[in-house]
Amino acid sequence: MPPRFHVHVDAIVRRGDQILIMKRAMGNMSGAWYFPGGSLEENESPQEAVRREIREETQLEVDDLRLFRLWRYRQDESTPAVGITFTCAVPLDADPQINEEHAAARWVDVAYYRQRYFNDDVLAALASSPIALELVAAVREVVDAYLAEGPHP
Repeated sequence: MPPRFHVHVDAIVRRGDQILIMKRAMGNMSGAWYFPGGSLEENESPQEAVRREIREETQLEVDDLRLFRLWRYRQDESTPAVGITFTCAVPLDADPQINEEHAAARWVDVAYYRQRYFNDDVLAALASSPIALELVAAVREVVDAYLAEGPHP
């Protein structure tokens, strides 16, 4: 039997020079601030999945999705996972309306997001939780790549 794996999709949603981050309200990463996103459903393309997740989580519609990064992590001890991150932009007056999966949403500068939520102290604090550490380190690599590429259209 081929190995099973989980597929996660998310998006770096830009509004001007800021990105949208959302505070998880439930699950094993409750309280963490991440990009809007979620799981790929059966017979759904990654693009369809990320549009659906953004719509469900924020009530925002996006059209200009661009594939940004593919990354690996573990969903749990026995489930490998792949993350697919897209970028997109919304109008300057876009205002997300969060659903029950989130406690809050905010627009932030990406450099602030990196420094506040993905610094070395944050990773060190996760040393006793290898699965969470692997996920946070993978997302940090995505954020670092986004910063390294400079301004985004």
